[in-house]
Amino acid sequence: MSGREASEPDADSPQVRHLMTLSARLAGLTTTLDDWLAMPPITLDTGEETIALPLEEVFERESGALRAVCNRPYTRLRTIEEPMPASRVRSIAPGAATRLAAHPEDWASHTLAGVRPHRLLARRSEEDPDIYENRIAVGVLHLMRSHLQQRIAKVSALNQMVSDVQQLRMPSEKSAWRARRDLAGLLRNIDDSDRHRAAAEARLGELEAALVDVETMLGSPLARAIGHRGPPPGDLHATNLLTADPGYRRVARLWEACTANVGAPAEPGAERRQETDLAFRRFSALLLLLACRLLGATPVAGQPAPTPGTTSWFRLRGAELAVEWTAAGDFVLRWRGSPVLRLLPVLTDLCTAPDIASFAAAISAVGEARPFADGVRDLVVYPGSLPSRQKATPEVAAAAYAVGHGTVGGPEGSRAVDVAPLSPLEIFSVSRLVRAMHWATLGADARGYPHLVPMSAGERSALADCDWVEPRAHGVAVVRPPLPQELDRLPVLLTPPHPRQGGRRAAESEKRRIHALCTELEDAGRATALLAVCPVCAKTDPHRPTSFKPRTGDLFAAVCSSCQTRWELRRCTSCDDTFPLLHPHGHAASGTVESELDRRLGGALLAVPCWSVLHTEQAVCPTCGACGQTPPASECPRGCRAGAGA
Repeated sequence: MSGREASEPDADSPQVRHLMTLSARLAGLTTTLDDWLAMPPITLDTGEETIALPLEEVFERESGALRAVCNRPYTRLRTIEEPMPASRVRSIAPGAATRLAAHPEDWASHTLAGVRPHRLLARRSEEDPDIYENRIAVGVLHLMRSHLQQRIAKVSALNQMVSDVQQLRMPSEKSAWRARRDLAGLLRNIDDSDRHRAAAEARLGELEAALVDVETMLGSPLARAIGHRGPPPGDLHATNLLTADPGYRRVARLWEACTANVGAPAEPGAERRQETDLAFRRFSALLLLLACRLLGATPVAGQPAPTPGTTSWFRLRGAELAVEWTAAGDFVLRWRGSPVLRLLPVLTDLCTAPDIASFAAAISAVGEARPFADGVRDLVVYPGSLPSRQKATPEVAAAAYAVGHGTVGGPEGSRAVDVAPLSPLEIFSVSRLVRAMHWATLGADARGYPHLVPMSAGERSALADCDWVEPRAHGVAVVRPPLPQELDRLPVLLTPPHPRQGGRRAAESEKRRIHALCTELEDAGRATALLAVCPVCAKTDPHRPTSFKPRTGDLFAAVCSSCQTRWELRRCTSCDDTFPLLHPHGHAASGTVESELDRRLGGALLAVPCWSVLHTEQAVCPTCGACGQTPPASECPRGCRAGAGA
């Protein structure tokens, strides 16, 4: 295992600054839940980052002098003594005779007159650029390269954010229209995206041009001769060359600007860290509530703004949905009265873990601090930035965003935990929570299909003509949503034609038993009816009904007649486990990385599509990772296991 661990985001990073800005708005300008739901999840403002910093302005003015110094530097003469062929010697070193007497191999011949040398110790002078003033110039180049690389990474992240927002305004083959509409509806100043993108691209171009200029100067003979021998001391010595020569004087000004701008980052204090942690929790709460809205949930009117220890209530597909902000700072999603998802915010950027072992250790630490609950999906969210994901190893990057099928949670055999990055610089962060909520609600309901109701053999026979139930060994399974008139017939069908003997008390007991059985069947029917409501548009218009069809093997398939979304329950051909599948707009998506799926579908997804180039509409089993193709694919770009028989 590597000695390094995942780190927290820099307190001066754009991500943390945007978190703090959004947190201040949520704390000071909102009093009700509706105010929170009206708050845009990202701050579309690049002004501070696209303004040239003082160091960059100084570099733009003085780079010409730095370039002249790199190409025509002052040097000093250095005397060098070295053996050379006698024919090339112009000046003989004082110790040439002594050395020649000690090295017979340098003799050309030996005569009566003496030794005729083949090689002699010569003395020559050469120009040496390694002087203090030139080391200052090369030190400026290395400091500027580091500064420009960091600035380009920050501005690139902001430019990507603005580009993502701008793409929501126009048709694109890379994203579905519903995803663009839903995400664009969360923003207020989307019309300013053109101006912000132009400013970010202009500043990014200037920074990249400056970096190219620095890299060119680092390839000059002066920079190659001196190399990078560590940063010179911060205090500049006022030598004659640095004060008298115009070019070197301007290089000195550059060095002073660099050393004033570059320094050891100060460790954030405990108070600053607590503020950042609270800001990220508020941001996570906002995204979770906005995900409820994108999921089609309707908030109950008149609720106060969320705070630790409070619960926000919604109605989703005719059932109750609640978001509880616990006193510990976590979030619990309750679906139909039961906890189904727990959101665990952590302040560490898990993508900065150097390897998968360090990543697993970080997840295990979360489980030790806040033990994972049985029967509830746990989702660890963290402030992940685009640059850190790009720098992460493929194994860490894949594990650091896994929703629906879990990731490493510690030692082998321990429980898998979902993980997702959230960032105020990525509008698609809310899509990740929509996916997690789909798994916790629709996914959990689908995996519970069909609902079994225990009953006697005689009662099973009484329901033999009801095609919405199927007989099982010890009861019946509700395989489709029953119609109201079918539920109304239950008391008649389940009441035996010949009452049991035993008097009034026995008759009342039998009546209560039949009523309880009817209630249990009605509850199972309502739970099945939730599966028939479209998870994308959530329309229940009777003129546009959902087509819900049971399939053999305790599976089902449904199609929305309004938006053509298809969802179904499939069985893996490899591990025989069942898993839900969602095809928004009726079209199977092609397999790609998780973040790209968010960009395309906006979170309307359950099991991820197979990456096979054949586009067979197969999906990756979240339990075993098999692609489920028959016959199995010989190769998969995703690197997952083959299908049955693997």
